[in-house]
Amino acid sequence: MADTTGGVLIGASVTVTNTQIGLTRTDQANSAGIYVFPNLLPGAYNVRVEMEGFRSGARNGVELQVQQTVRLDFSLEVGSVTETVETTAPLLNTEDATIGTVIENRRILDLPLNGRNFLQMVALTPNVSASFANPGASAPRQGGNRSEQQLSISGGRREWNYYTLDGINNTDVNFNSYIFLPSIDALQEFKVVTGVYSAEFGRELGQVSVTTKSGTNAYHGAVWEFLRDNKLDALPYAFAGSVPTSAPFKWNQFGFTLGGPVQIPKVINGKDKLFFMANYEGFRLRNQRQTLYSVPSVAMRSGNFSELSATIRDPLTNAPFAGNIIPAARLNPVSRALLDYYPLPNQPTSSLANNYLAVNQNRTDKDQFTSRVDFVQNAKSSWYGRYSWTHESAFTGGLRLNGSIVATRAQQAVIDNARILTPTLVNELRVGYNRFFNHAGGELNNVLDATTQVGIRLPTQVPPDAWGLPEIGIAGFSGFGDDSNSPFINRNENWQFIDNVSWTRGSHFVKFGAELRLDHYNQDGNQFARGSAGFNNNIATGYGFADFMLGYLGTWSDASGLAVARLRAFSQAYYISDTWKVRPKVTITAGLRYEFTPPWTDVAGRQIVAYIPLNTPQPQVADLSLHPVLVRTGTGDFYEDAGIRFSPDIQVARDGRLGDRLIQADYTNFAPRLGIAWSPTPRWVVRAGAGRFYVQDIGNIVFDKSRNLQGRLTVQSTTSNLISTWQDPFNFAGGNPCNTPAGVLCVVRPLVLTDNIDRKTPYVYQYETSVQRQLTNTTAVEVSYLGSQGHRLQRWINLANQPVPGTTPIASRSPFPEFGLFQGASNVGYSNYNSLGVKLTRRYASGLTILGSYTLSKSIDNGSGIRTLGTDPLNPQDSYCLSCERGLSVFDQRHRFVTSAVYDLPFGPGRKYLNQGALSKVIGGWKLTSIVTLASGFPLTIAAGEDTANIGNCCRPNRVPGVSPKLDHPTISQWFNTAAFSRAPNGTFGNSGRSVVIGPGIVNWDFSTSKDFHFTGQHYLQFRFEAFNFLNHPNWGDPNTTLSSVAFGRINSTRTDMRQLQFGLKLVF
Repeated sequence: MADTTGGVLIGASVTVTNTQIGLTRTDQANSAGIYVFPNLLPGAYNVRVEMEGFRSGARNGVELQVQQTVRLDFSLEVGSVTETVETTAPLLNTEDATIGTVIENRRILDLPLNGRNFLQMVALTPNVSASFANPGASAPRQGGNRSEQQLSISGGRREWNYYTLDGINNTDVNFNSYIFLPSIDALQEFKVVTGVYSAEFGRELGQVSVTTKSGTNAYHGAVWEFLRDNKLDALPYAFAGSVPTSAPFKWNQFGFTLGGPVQIPKVINGKDKLFFMANYEGFRLRNQRQTLYSVPSVAMRSGNFSELSATIRDPLTNAPFAGNIIPAARLNPVSRALLDYYPLPNQPTSSLANNYLAVNQNRTDKDQFTSRVDFVQNAKSSWYGRYSWTHESAFTGGLRLNGSIVATRAQQAVIDNARILTPTLVNELRVGYNRFFNHAGGELNNVLDATTQVGIRLPTQVPPDAWGLPEIGIAGFSGFGDDSNSPFINRNENWQFIDNVSWTRGSHFVKFGAELRLDHYNQDGNQFARGSAGFNNNIATGYGFADFMLGYLGTWSDASGLAVARLRAFSQAYYISDTWKVRPKVTITAGLRYEFTPPWTDVAGRQIVAYIPLNTPQPQVADLSLHPVLVRTGTGDFYEDAGIRFSPDIQVARDGRLGDRLIQADYTNFAPRLGIAWSPTPRWVVRAGAGRFYVQDIGNIVFDKSRNLQGRLTVQSTTSNLISTWQDPFNFAGGNPCNTPAGVLCVVRPLVLTDNIDRKTPYVYQYETSVQRQLTNTTAVEVSYLGSQGHRLQRWINLANQPVPGTTPIASRSPFPEFGLFQGASNVGYSNYNSLGVKLTRRYASGLTILGSYTLSKSIDNGSGIRTLGTDPLNPQDSYCLSCERGLSVFDQRHRFVTSAVYDLPFGPGRKYLNQGALSKVIGGWKLTSIVTLASGFPLTIAAGEDTANIGNCCRPNRVPGVSPKLDHPTISQWFNTAAFSRAPNGTFGNSGRSVVIGPGIVNWDFSTSKDFHFTGQHYLQFRFEAFNFLNHPNWGDPNTTLSSVAFGRINSTRTDMRQLQFGLKLVF
């Protein structure tokens, strides 16, 4: 605050007024000429400055955005206080080094969003890559379409994004996906932070902060309906050998929002005091999916295989069955009962391929509601509170009674109070609560215990949550039964307490605070809870389905019911940040954050880790004292309430040796931050900053340690030893080594899901510099460099028992032959990211607003996630050569250009042209909006498709010397040079690296046009037409990357749908 000569105006009175709710605050410039209004809600403000002997200064319509510090400098002229000089609001960020983008309300509501999902707009910002990989088996376990949010921010993993809503946690601990996705009509704005940010924030690298609307002094609302139908959409792309058809598809999205002052005649007059906002949105999707399956013929179902040229042999005598017909008395009754779940052919073909057409009616229902109340208690205290809930359910049909159901429910509440304690001291207290439920399972769960009904005898009883059928695979035919990787049930809760204190002293603005959070992470689930059977062509009869009819299992995998985890964590974070106005043009922000997130405590006492004294690549270790010990939480009987017994050669302990967390706590998580902003002229800003950021990986890897107590065992028959049948799947050759009683599963050579007991918290060093230039009063451009280095990143590896490659039996080459693999997380990962970002922002003026960005980046790591992602496998090829895993990240996208625009056409009433007469009503009120995306493809890793090293889970192929995998003119029939790869010899690893092929890029244009039909004042009806992939451009999916596949190198899918159209009506009042 100064006069025209630069002299500080001490004591100048500054008043800010929220134009929507009437909130007014007043401050005075201090001895440094600085005034501060912390903890203001996002919205539009008028700012007025007065001082005796000077003309008043004013800036009206200043938009304060989420997590934004707006600097308004006033230079008062000598004159009467009744005279006012107005200036425009600033366009540049001159107060800190943070790199981020705010997506404001106008852009959220006007841009074409497929599914009206605002998170799609995160990709509008620099340093973000999106839609880079299929999330795989974890998709339904995240609930709804949460798994579709494939976002990498600033070179971070997809699980390193922290979503907040109205200042509280909105991120579920299971997979770090969002909890609640509000309707776009309930949003004020949101901010994506990609570069060095304040010490106030942490937990993950990427920050997506969202705020909801508040009510205002006037009543406002809207009612809407959006419709889509397959008859309006383009046909799927016609790949070779396919005839595209349009399956029935009905999409309906509808809702309302209403806000204003709370008015109860003679009781409450909420104007300038008490406001409400309520929002509801529903979603209904009905779509038909037609799928061709291959099922056995009618004759085969009765044991008659005479139609086959292959000979069906009697496994008891090795002689052919007469006429290739199995006698009825030899057919297994369980197999015959299972045929009720395996449909008969229904296609006019004699072929055994694609002879059954399943027509499934899939459905998705979603309802959500948000209510918010704002209360201006007085000039020194304001409150807001919000409550939201969502109910989601999706059914996807299968072959027969094996469809999947994903049901999700979430609730969220927040209450916030900002209070001025003294003119220089402000406190904000915020309390948040989340409840998240997700059930991903089959349609027979809790309905029918089909496994017991058909007569399959399992050692342990299947719990109702897992009822259904085993997953059954038969060589040459489509499998049937329920997905073996289900069910998984989450019931999670989170309490959060945040307190922030803002203190102004001289040229320093200091902010400090604390965050306390309590997480309850409860999950039940397992793989193989009902078992899984496999029938191939080389065990009993020479034909898989004949083996099935006789009941001889080639392989059988099982677990003892569902794993149970009741995990608890009490996390703490403390920070202090000082923004120092060194000079009028220079601001330095320094901060320090401390985070303590302890390892999870399992109050159910059912977690197990492997204590591993030795981890070196070698054959069998003779010294038993160096062999791993399975350690369970708690004290007492290791097998308490367990339906399994490990074989006697496995050492177990439950003596408290590793404490109640099993993992050692990391108390060293100090995260310094430093940033500087220099504005040499009013139109230029130079910023630079650096900091350390700790990241929390998904809780799902912790749940894995609860699965060990349920055991996972696979029994395999051989041609000479048909040991496994439906009536006794666990008939061990040579007898039961555990000598277990009935109802207890014996587990030999187990796969152990464990963890590094000395694991540390991963962190990322980030550094950036940027230059921002204001081109006009409405337009600015920003050029930035952003770099980061990830350290101690978690990587899933074989912790101790990887066999030495070879051709002899695996157990003979394993250090600890009593075990299978030790899969676990360890701090062996690293990453490196560098990017150049350019962003153009045009604030809304003359009917046009633009947000465009370009990013040139490169991301390198030795593993892009803790779970399987795209073509990145779960484990490295060789856990003892992690340098061999160095390559481009799965989410690396070398070039990405995205631009969005909203343009009100200059025709009609109130516009520049044709603004009078009847014609103006027809051509007026039209708006055009679009999002254009041009981007490079993502890296792909080539897999051998077989375990050439013979270690249990491997491998990549060899590279052919001198042959590049890159083609000058790739096609969908051959996207890369397949001749560049060859099979590695038996007993060896392949020498091909990770991410050696780049997949197809993306070219997409989403377009929308709308027209407002005005009635009176702010009342109008809006018609919308939206087209996604407007040009109907085929964006290819990834090619087949498995060397042993006949489709190696070919593309047979598209990454995005062909053109889809949507129509909408919205009544605004």
